[in-house]
Amino acid sequence: MTSTGHNRLLTTVDASSLRRDGDVVTFDYTDGLGQEHRGFILRWNDGFHAYRNRCPHWSTPLDEDGPQIFDHGSRALVCQTHGALFEPETGSCISGPCMGQSLKKLRVESAIDETEETIEIYDGGLTLS
Repeated sequence: MTSTGHNRLLTTVDASSLRRDGDVVTFDYTDGLGQEHRGFILRWNDGFHAYRNRCPHWSTPLDEDGPQIFDHGSRALVCQTHGALFEPETGSCISGPCMGQSLKKLRVESAIDETEETIEIYDGGLTLS
């Protein structure tokens, strides 16, 4: 097996844009194979969780058919195309057509200096067999 893209910095986000649980920021990134993707980072339970913005059911962005990725009513990430719900901390599908599948999780690290907190988002790596 070959691993590519592991620990590659994809982007940084200012933590001040993620003040409350359920706040989401989207971003574009290029993976280790040169493919363009869209991702998002979510603040949830005083932590940060980042994912590739693709539903595992049809590979559509979660927000393709609507502007909302996080649904405060269900307290879950939601695919606007088919209504699939995902657990915010793990990305696991908890309801909908992709049960048993998960969003691709990206690694998050927080960096604090004297003036601001920055969140760094890294590719978790892709394993090729």
